[in-house]
Amino acid sequence: MQRRNSSSNKIDFLIILIYLMLSVFGLMNIYSTQSDTQEIFDFTKKHGMQLMWMLISFIFATAVLVISSRFYLVFAYHIYIFAIILLILTLLIGIEVKSSKSWLGIGNFRFQPAEFAKLATSLALARLFGQSEFKFKTFKNRLKAIMTISLPTALVLLQRDWGSALVFGSFMFVLYRQGMSGSVLAYIAFTIVLFISTLMAPPDMIYAAITLITIIIAFIDYKDRSVLTKAVLPGLALLGIGIAYNNLSDSNIEYEKIIVATVLMVFVISVIYLLFKRKKIKWAPILFFISSITISYSADYTYNNVLKTHHRDRIEDMLGIKVDIKNAGYNVYQSKIAIGSGGFAGKGFLEGTQTKLNFVPEQSTDFIFCTIGEEWGFIGSAAVIFIYCFLLIRLILIAERQKTVFARTYGYCIVSIIFFHFTINIAMTVGLAPVIGIPLPYMSAGGSSLLSFTLLLFIFLKLDSTNHTGKPWLQY
Repeated sequence: MQRRNSSSNKIDFLIILIYLMLSVFGLMNIYSTQSDTQEIFDFTKKHGMQLMWMLISFIFATAVLVISSRFYLVFAYHIYIFAIILLILTLLIGIEVKSSKSWLGIGNFRFQPAEFAKLATSLALARLFGQSEFKFKTFKNRLKAIMTISLPTALVLLQRDWGSALVFGSFMFVLYRQGMSGSVLAYIAFTIVLFISTLMAPPDMIYAAITLITIIIAFIDYKDRSVLTKAVLPGLALLGIGIAYNNLSDSNIEYEKIIVATVLMVFVISVIYLLFKRKKIKWAPILFFISSITISYSADYTYNNVLKTHHRDRIEDMLGIKVDIKNAGYNVYQSKIAIGSGGFAGKGFLEGTQTKLNFVPEQSTDFIFCTIGEEWGFIGSAAVIFIYCFLLIRLILIAERQKTVFARTYGYCIVSIIFFHFTINIAMTVGLAPVIGIPLPYMSAGGSSLLSFTLLLFIFLKLDSTNHTGKPWLQY
C-alpha cells in the first residue's frame, strides 16, 4: 500500500491519546476535591475553570498543528525575547501571591509568565543548537547555552518563585545530550548532597568526607600510587591527630579551625610534592576541593539568609531535623495519610474523606497526587506513574528519530521539563522532596500550567510530523 505523506498522517496520535487521558483523569480528580458535588459546567469552581482551560488548550493545540513547523524555527528567538519581556514586566507590575511576585493580571484574568518562559527557553535552546556552525565543545558556544538558560532563571528567582526557577535546571539534561561531560551532572548531584549534608552533619565529618573524596579523585586522576603514599597519607595522619587533640585536650582552639588547617595542609603537601617531582599538575582534585569547601561554608549562609522561613521549615521537616506536623509539615503529613488510607484499590471516586473534608491544602494543584492515592489506591497511583514513564520514554524515542538538531533538542527540552515536574511533584506528596509548588503536568489545576504544557507537547508533535525519519521500530 502506498504510504501517505500528509503531515496529519504522521502525527503521533498515541501521544495525543496519553495527553487526553492525563487531562481528563486530572479533571476528574479536581472535581473530586470539591467538598460537595458540583455541576460539571460550573465555571466559578476549580473544576469548571480547569474544563474551560482544557477547551482553550485544545484550541491552541489545534492551531499549533495547523501552523507550519518552520514558524517555530524562524520565530524561536522572538518568542524567547517576548518571554523575557514578560518576566521583567512581572517584576515591575506583577501580582504577589503567597510571597511570590510571579503573576500578571488583566482584570480577573491571571497568568504566570514563568510557565511560558519554559516553552520559550526550549525553543531558543533548540534554535541555538540547530545552527549548522554551532559546536558545543567550544567555550563560546557553551557560554551562549548557559546564558540562554540563566537569564530567565535569574528573573524567575527575583520573583521569588523557587519552584519554577528550579525547573530551568532540568535543561542541564539537554546540555548533556548535546555533549556536556557527565562529570558536570555528577558534580551538580554532589553539590546538592553536600548542601543537604552540611545542614545535617557536623563540620568535621563534612570536611573529612570532602578530603577523602578529593584523595580518591587525585589518586584516579594521577594514576600514581606515590601521590597517595607520600602526600595524602601524611595529610590523613595530621587530620587524625587534629581530631584527637581537640577531643582529648582542654585547649581553647576551635575545632573547625583545626580541621580546616589540616585539610589545607593535605593540599599544600600534595602540591609541593608534585612540583618537586616536576610533574604536570592536574587541577581537577584541587578545584574540586576548593569548590566543595566553598559550598560547605556558603551553605549555612544561603540557608539562613537567602531562603525564606517557610522554605527552611519545609526542608527541615523533610530531612527530619524537626517534626512540625501542625505547621510546615502539615501538608505532607496529611498527604501521606490520604495516600496511605487509599490502600490497594482506593476508596472509590468521590469517596475520599481526606479529600472531601479538605484536610490537604492545595489538593487540586500541587497535591493532586494524594487525591489519586486516596480514591484510586495503589493501583491508580501506579497506573499514573506508568503512564508518565511511558510518555517520557515515547518522547525520547521520538526525539531520537528527528532529522534536525532543532527538533531533537526541543524534544529533549520537553522531556526534561516533564520529567522534573513529574518526579518532584510526586516526591513532594510523599515527603521525599520539600514542598516547592511544582504542579503535576496535565493533571494539576491551573490554566497557565495546562496551556504551557499543551503548547510544549503539541509543538513537538508538529515538528515530528514533518521532521522524523520514520524508523519502523517506532511505528504502531
